[in-house]
Amino acid sequence: MKRSHKIGCILFAALVLLAAGCARIPVREVPRPITEGMQEGAIRTFNNAEGEFKEGRLDRAMALYGDLIGRFPSGKVAFASHLRRGEIFVARGQYARAIRELDLLPGGFEEDPLYAEARYNLARSHFGLGAYRTSEDIIEGLLRKRIPPYLKPQIESLTGDILAQAGRSEEALNWYLKSLKSGPEKQLEVSVKKKAEAIIITVLSLDQLEETEKNYRWGYPSGYLLYGLAKASYRARNFGKAQEYLDRFLLDRKHPLFEEGEALVRRIAAAKLVNRNAIGCVLPLTGRYAYYGNRVLDAIILASGVFDPGQNSPIELFIEDSKGDPATAREAVRRLAKEHHVIGIVGPLGSSVSLEAAGEAQQLGVPIITLTQRTDITETGEYVFRDFLTGSAQARALVSYAIHNLGIKNFAILHPGDHYGTEMMHLFWDEVLEQGGHIRGVETYTSEQTDFGKEIRSLTGLNFPEEGKESEENPKPVVDFDALFIPDSYSVVSMIAPQLVFYDVIGVQLLGTNIWNSPELLKKDSEYLEGAVFTDCFFLNSTSPEVRSFINRFYVAWGREPGNVEALAYDATDIMVKLIAGGDIEIQEDLRDGISRIENYPGITGTTSFSKGRDAQKLLHILMVVDNEIVQVH
Repeated sequence: MKRSHKIGCILFAALVLLAAGCARIPVREVPRPITEGMQEGAIRTFNNAEGEFKEGRLDRAMALYGDLIGRFPSGKVAFASHLRRGEIFVARGQYARAIRELDLLPGGFEEDPLYAEARYNLARSHFGLGAYRTSEDIIEGLLRKRIPPYLKPQIESLTGDILAQAGRSEEALNWYLKSLKSGPEKQLEVSVKKKAEAIIITVLSLDQLEETEKNYRWGYPSGYLLYGLAKASYRARNFGKAQEYLDRFLLDRKHPLFEEGEALVRRIAAAKLVNRNAIGCVLPLTGRYAYYGNRVLDAIILASGVFDPGQNSPIELFIEDSKGDPATAREAVRRLAKEHHVIGIVGPLGSSVSLEAAGEAQQLGVPIITLTQRTDITETGEYVFRDFLTGSAQARALVSYAIHNLGIKNFAILHPGDHYGTEMMHLFWDEVLEQGGHIRGVETYTSEQTDFGKEIRSLTGLNFPEEGKESEENPKPVVDFDALFIPDSYSVVSMIAPQLVFYDVIGVQLLGTNIWNSPELLKKDSEYLEGAVFTDCFFLNSTSPEVRSFINRFYVAWGREPGNVEALAYDATDIMVKLIAGGDIEIQEDLRDGISRIENYPGITGTTSFSKGRDAQKLLHILMVVDNEIVQVH
C-alpha cells in the first residue's frame, strides 16, 4: 500500500470516529405519541423534559428524566426516561455512562418503536468505545427486525462505520449510500456524504471504483466516482485513462471538486513531461574547478545508489559539465529538463555559475539544490534551494559559542581584503553586536602578505604611543580584546599565530571558519594554535555512527576520505533520493514542496531543516585544537 493510500485510510478512520462522537441529538417525529402507556401523573413532567431535550437544554432535561425515574422506577415512563438519558450521554461522547444507563431499561417493551432506538444507541456507544464486534452484533439484530423509518438512515450509517473500521470499505460505501437513500436529517446527511466521498477519493482501489461506478452513472455520487477514478488512474500512471475520466467529470462545472479536477489535468500534463526517478547534476568536471567538481560528483553518485547492487535504486542520474562557465551551466540545466526530463537538480558549484543555473531552473520549474555560499541565490525563486555552509551560519554559531560558552564579550577582527574575508568580517561584526558583544578593533591585510606585524601592532596600540609620552624601546601591547577572529585559510592562520606571540599578544582566543578545518593546520607551529576554535558542518573524526558509516562507504568506493563539500553534496542528493523513494513525488512541484517541508533531516553535515527562504539550516560543529589534535567540543 502506498503511503498516500495509507494516509487516506487513516484520515477516513479519524473522520468516522469524529462523526460518531460529535453528532448532536436530532429532532424527529415518532410513529405514535411517546407518552402512550405512561402513568397519568408522569405525562406532564415527561412532556416538560421532552421540551428541554428538544431545545438542547440537556442538563435540565437530564434532571427531569432522573426525577421521573425516581418517582416511576418501572413502566413506560422509566423506559423512555432511561432511553433519553442514554441518548444524551451518547451525544456527549460519554459512551460508558450511556451503556450503563441503557442497561437499566425495564423489560417488556421489545415491541415498542423506541426499543429499536435504545438498541441503536447501545450499538453507537459500543462503537464509540472501540467494541466494534459487539456493536456489529447489536446492529445485525436490529436489521433482522422492522426498523422505524426515522431511525433507518442512522442504523445504515452506523453499519457503514462498523464496516469501514474493519477495512471493508466497499461494503461501507454501499451502506452509506443506502443511508442517504433512506432520507436522513440534514446533519447526518452531511456527515455520511463526507465519509462516502472520503472512501471514494482516498481509499477504494481502481478496480473497486470501476465496479462501483457501473451502478452510479447518474446523480450522487457519480461525479465523485469519476474524480476518484481519475486520481486512481493517475496514481497508476495511466494518464490516458485518467484524462478520459476527467473529460467526463469536468462537464459539471458546478461540482465541488471542479477546481481539483482542473488541477489534476495540469498535473497529468506535467507528469507526462518528467521522469520521476531522474536526478540531474551540474558540476565543473573540466576547467579550472574540475578538481572540486569531480570530488563532489563522487559523493552524488554514492548518494544516488546507482552503482550499488545492494540498494536496487530506481534513481537515474544524468550528469552535465558546467566547465565552470555560467552560460554553459544555464544550457546544462535546460538540457537536463528538456531532454532528460529530470525531476530535480543538484549543483552547481561557484557563485556566478550557480546564479545562472538557478535562474534557468526557476524559469523551467525544476527544483535545484545549489552548492554555493552566494547569499542571494535562493531569492531567485521558489524552486531554488541551497544546502551549503554559509558565512552567516558560521558567524552565528561561532559568536554564540564564544559568548555563551567561553564568556567572551570583547572581539577583534584580522581579515584578508578579498571578497570572502570582507564578507566574513561584516557577518561576524554584525553577529557580535546582535548577541551583545563588542568589536574593539578591525585590521585588513592583503592576500599576498606573510608578515602581519603592522596589522598586529595596529590592533594592540603598538604603533600609537600615548599622548605626551615618547615611544618606548620595548613597548607593551594594549590588548583590549579577548578573542581574535581570522577568516582565512589554515596556511595563513599558521603564519599569523606565531607572530601574535612574537608581539606578546598572548592569552587571546583565536576564532576561525571552516577553512581552518584541515590536518595541515597542525603540521607547523601548532603549539601557537592550542585552544583555537573554529566551526564546520562536517568532522572526519566524528563519533556519530551515521557519519562513520558514510566515511567508510566513501573510502571503500573512492579510496579517499571525503571533505565537507562532498558531505554537503551527499546530503543534498540523499534528500532528493529519499523523497522520491517515499512514493509521493510525481512531478517537480511535489519535489519542491517536499524539500520545503524537510525538518530535522539527520544529515551527514548535521541535523538539517529548510527555512521559509529555502536555505538549509544546520546545527554546526564547534571544533577546537587540543593537544595537537582537532576535537569536537560542541
